[in-house]
Amino acid sequence: MFKRIDGNNRVFDSTEFQKDKYMFNIILKNLPSAELELYSDEDDYIICRGSKKWPTWIWTKDNFDKNKISEIEQLIEMYLTDNEKDKFTCKKELYDLLVERNFVHLNKDDYFEMGFLICHQTVKPKECDGILSKPVEADREVLERYWYDDNIEMNGMDPITMEQAKEDVDEFLKDDKFYVLRNPEGKIVCMVSYGITANQAKLNHVYTPVEERKKGYAANLIYLMTNDLLDKGLVPLLYTDYNYIPSNKAYINAGYEDTGILINFSCSRNKNKAL
Repeated sequence: MFKRIDGNNRVFDSTEFQKDKYMFNIILKNLPSAELELYSDEDDYIICRGSKKWPTWIWTKDNFDKNKISEIEQLIEMYLTDNEKDKFTCKKELYDLLVERNFVHLNKDDYFEMGFLICHQTVKPKECDGILSKPVEADREVLERYWYDDNIEMNGMDPITMEQAKEDVDEFLKDDKFYVLRNPEGKIVCMVSYGITANQAKLNHVYTPVEERKKGYAANLIYLMTNDLLDKGLVPLLYTDYNYIPSNKAYINAGYEDTGILINFSCSRNKNKAL
């Protein structure tokens, strides 16, 4: 049976979780949160949310005990809010079982395959004319536009506002974990940042403007930054749209390994409200 646990629970030291700790980087990142909601049976599964504003992550060990599914469903119900949809991430094995059982709160039309990539050794991509650098205050307006456009492209009908983009970029510029690639004329042609959890460096905010794509900029920026991270003893990793081939190709060309998928899905307390 499940119980509320803390980040020091023995389940995090288990062989099964340690095998998946990079793929479930977000659970580890959420552990220090003051709003943490963390439950487990201390063996087969962990369910974690750092804040009601964020998705809930469900880790299950491979070939977990299927008799535990009713416990997991009960926990999912506990995590539901009055939002139209609450977002979850899990392995495909668990998601398929929820579908098979026709879990009443599941929104079956809300399904996204998220790839997980990790790098232990880089591969030098085809060189381009880009120059690695750190952004400066004078880059603010360009970065705000790039970050806004990236969110429109990735989030469709639910992007951030330009005001939010400005606030985010303000944080980017204060952070030392942000890189850009400039062409010989000084234009920013690609950007990327990263965040650190334990020895893991999760890549974020990778964006190349449409007019600068297919020139090798993303692969070169990722390659150069990843070398820096590896030199610091960090393990670079990221999550992607698994079915967006051009983006994934840039990472693979720089030496990242495709290790499979996680499923992003949603549930609703009141299904009629979600329709």
